[in-house]
Order: sequence, then structure tokens, then C-alpha cells
Amino acid sequence: MAAEKRIFRDGFEDDMDAISNMSDADLDRLMGGESPTEESRDFEALETGTRVKGIVVGIQGDEILVELDGKTLGVIDAKEFDGDEPIPPEGAPVQAEYVQYDSSREVHVLSTKTVRTEVAWEELQVGMIVEGIVTGTNKGGLDLDIKGMRAFMPISQIERERVEDTNPYVGRKFTCEVTRVDRKDRNLVLSRRTILDREHEKTRGKALAKIQEGSVVKGRITRLSEHGAFIDVGGVDGLLHASKIRDRFGTKESDSPLKVGQAIEVEIFRVDLDRGRIGLNFVAVEENPWSDIISEYAEGDIVSGWISARRKDGLVLSLDEGIQALIPNHLLEKLPESDVGSIVKARIASIDREGRQVIVHPTN
Repeated sequence: MAAEKRIFRDGFEDDMDAISNMSDADLDRLMGGESPTEESRDFEALETGTRVKGIVVGIQGDEILVELDGKTLGVIDAKEFDGDEPIPPEGAPVQAEYVQYDSSREVHVLSTKTVRTEVAWEELQVGMIVEGIVTGTNKGGLDLDIKGMRAFMPISQIERERVEDTNPYVGRKFTCEVTRVDRKDRNLVLSRRTILDREHEKTRGKALAKIQEGSVVKGRITRLSEHGAFIDVGGVDGLLHASKIRDRFGTKESDSPLKVGQAIEVEIFRVDLDRGRIGLNFVAVEENPWSDIISEYAEGDIVSGWISARRKDGLVLSLDEGIQALIPNHLLEKLPESDVGSIVKARIASIDREGRQVIVHPTN
């Protein structure tokens, strides 16, 4: 009797059969070097809150369809993703939280809200750049929401300048740098100022490269100090020294007409690229300079003017031609009226042309 012929299956045929029965998602995992399926699970027995992984296989209406293990379908409400975080595309891996089984549709309902926040915490590192919405204020700064995470920004890290009122920032979107991450206590500290400082340095470098000595530019006064006026001349601050302000107006710094925010035209007379400093001058005035006007006056002349300011050393008397003179304190008792705005007659006692100062004695 002839021996019964035995049929042996080739291992390659077994592999091909297995591959032919795989889902598209499992094939994608296999091609990527991963295990074809997750560890086998009884999804109907999963507890609410269990984290699961899957791959987006499509979008149907307001739901994102997710394949969980090659044969089990889950759905995520697309409304969980807002404009700041787009809906994951087909083929994208997702992590979600198990909610419940919908027997009427035979699908597993999932949610990504909590998981996305958890993953975001896991990925946070000091130095990362993130975007957030200012949700409120507190005594020390601002509260922000970063993908569901509560964050804090100290008031000193909001702007490059000092901030007095934080209320106008509520509702604004900021790009910030992470400066501290405490996963245990869920403390996240951010800085916007570091971003602004880097942007300012880039702008400043470009501005310095374009500035030339002798050029006349338009600027804006950003700060006044005992050293003079700091003026933004196109992304970089230059200094108009206090001595130049005194020479121009013939007054002390406290009497300067310059104000923060004022637009002004200045001349660039010195640029120090190594130190990043710019020296400024007033633009030369050809009409009626101080020396020309004062030349019309002489000691002993009787003049009239109005009291424009009160200083520690006396009253400032503005003359008709725009020259300011000083009535010293020890002569104020001779004035029947010494209020700002009062009209006063006086005699010029001295003229200091080099120091640009005029002293007058009241004759009222």
C-alpha cells in the first residue's frame, strides 16, 4: 500500500495568510517595525479612565474614528480639538482615555482631553517655546492656560519695561518660554520677556548696522533721567545728554519741555558699535538761536514776562521773546503776586551767556 502523501505548509505561506488578514492599521505598524497589534485586551471590560492607544483611520461627521487593536473601533468627539490644536490626520497615532462602550453603535467612546494634558506635562522642558492664553491676573503676575495646563507668569516677565496694570492682558495670546517645570506640584512658570529681549536684540543689531554718524532721524522719547533723554531711533535707544538739553533750552533738567512719548528729530553724532551706544544731538536750529535772541538784551534793561514755573532756587520768568530768566528766592518778598501765570516786570541784573542763564530783579 502506497504511503499516504503528507502535505506540509511552508512557513512563508503561513506568514502571508497572517498578513492578508491584517488590518491597514496593523500593516502600518508592521512596516514601521512595531508589533502588529497592541496587547490583546477585553475593551468591554476596561474601566473608565484607562489610557489606550490607537491610530486615526478617518473622520465621520463630528467624530474621529480610531482603530484600537486592528479590529476594535473607538470614536473621539472632534470638538475636543480647537483651532489651536488641529484634528489629527488619518494615520496619526493617538493616546486617549477610555470612557464607555456604546452598545447601540458597537463603538468605544474615548476622550483625549485629560491624556493630552498629561502628555504635555511629560514633554515639557525648561527652554521650550509654548503658546498660551491669559486667563486672569493675580498679585504677582498673570495666570495662563497652556493646552489645559495652568501656568504662571511673574509681572517682571511680561514686558521689557515695568508693568503697573495687568488687567489689559487678560484674554491675550502670548508666545512664552518655559523657565520652570515642577511636575510633582504641577507648577509651570513662563517668561514672555525673554522672547521680547531676543527679538529686541535682533532688531537692535539691524538698526545699529544702518545708523550712520551725521544722519538726522526721527525718534520717540522712551525715558527721561538725570543723564538725559533716551530716544528710540528705529529699534535702538540713543542718549540725548542732559548737558545738551540745558544748552538748548537754557534750563535745568526739571524745567525741560521734553516728555516721555514725545516725537523728536535728532542728529546722530556718535555710534559705538562695540558698546552698542548712540550719542544724539538736537538738530541744528538756524532761526533765532538763544545767543542771537539774548544779544538784544543788556544788563539793566526793564523787561516783562509771565511766571511759568517754580523751582527750588526761585521763580522762572518767561520773557516775550522766549528767553527764560530766574527771580531768586530772596527777592520774592518784593512781588505782590507770585503765582504761576502772573505778569511781572523786572530788571535784568546779570546775563551769563556761556551758562545761558539770566537773573532778574522784580520792579513791581
